[in-house]
Amino acid sequence: MTPDPVDSDSRLRGRKGAVYLPQKDWNAYQMWADYSNPLVERDLGYAADLGLNSLRVLASYECWREEGPTFFAHVEHFLTACEARGIRPIVVLFEAPPESPPTEENLRATDPRKAFGVHSPSRSEVLQPRNWKGYARSPIHFARRWAQEFAEDARLLATEIMNEPGEVRPRREFVLDALRAVRRQAPDALLTMGTKDVRFARLYDTDALGGLRGLDAYQFHMNLPKNPTAARRYAVEQRELADEISADAGDGDADKPLWCTEWQRTLEEPPSRFAPNLASLAPTMRDLREEDANNRDERPTIDGDFFWSLMLRPAYLRNPREKGRVNGLFHADGAVYSRADAETVAGQPLDRPDRHTFPESWRAHRFPYPGLNSGVRKSGGIGAQRPPDSRSDSSGPRGLRESLAERLRRILDSDEK
Repeated sequence: MTPDPVDSDSRLRGRKGAVYLPQKDWNAYQMWADYSNPLVERDLGYAADLGLNSLRVLASYECWREEGPTFFAHVEHFLTACEARGIRPIVVLFEAPPESPPTEENLRATDPRKAFGVHSPSRSEVLQPRNWKGYARSPIHFARRWAQEFAEDARLLATEIMNEPGEVRPRREFVLDALRAVRRQAPDALLTMGTKDVRFARLYDTDALGGLRGLDAYQFHMNLPKNPTAARRYAVEQRELADEISADAGDGDADKPLWCTEWQRTLEEPPSRFAPNLASLAPTMRDLREEDANNRDERPTIDGDFFWSLMLRPAYLRNPREKGRVNGLFHADGAVYSRADAETVAGQPLDRPDRHTFPESWRAHRFPYPGLNSGVRKSGGIGAQRPPDSRSDSSGPRGLRESLAERLRRILDSDEK
């Protein structure tokens, strides 16, 4: 099922997507180790209702290492289910940003205080080449086996080698080795890199690949821009830099597709900077993706965008979750957190229940999710007053100090998932 080379470039453009992790799972290992065909098909139906034609999903090297055939069987189902709904996914082989190592405890943790995304492969495996490629079930062996099984599959939009690898060695050397392994095994594969800023693409679309074709599409992330104006300005800068890097790569393509593969909301929209608000940024992303699309002499600023995330969920990483960050759109039963968010992303009215609350079970998480301290109970979700032993009394000097601290924390809040 090798993609048609003539059609490859057009396939990489006009992508409208989301980051996907089932609501029940806390990391990629759990998605694949506890894979549920009916659940995934249900969630993909939600994506199709929004008019999405792509998703971005993390693979799990650790799950493959434990049970390779089962992992690949789950991937086969996922690709088939996506194809039936007109969705082509990006699959990410390795994951860099999380602080948590992929220990047995971290991989299987379900306590929200301990269950976060995991680094994959482990940092110890990345430190020395012999650790990442010197044995039969090594990370590079996984990359090579992925290339054999799926990298050239037409149901796949692209293979992303690693999410946010940065530029620090030896991770940079590991990522280049993985990129070479996939390209050698699957010369026609469509490959990309999850760079937070497109300037890092220069490190991976390079002569260091030994004459092999480099990246087929570039990426950047823009999770929390200050406002729509700042978002547009940053996207234009990324496009200009992408064109420069593509021209310097010297492979004859000075116009490589550019995707924003992570965005959430703007920081300025009320009432809370920690709650989902896709509607604050979705119109800007649509304009960046579609402007001048009907003019063959022009092209849009970006060729695709992916919001974080399809399913409503607490923040994926430790620091933003501890601050109360919540992302996403769909409750597990298909209701949406915000109909305004859903309809703005879809670009049309949607017949979906609007449940502007969080699941009742989240009340036990002990994180300051938006609305938890509001003192106003909302039916079916978080928003109730704290119990009598609460320490968040807002009256008196202590309450004033806490209020000021909260404001300062929000002002200093950084780009978070």
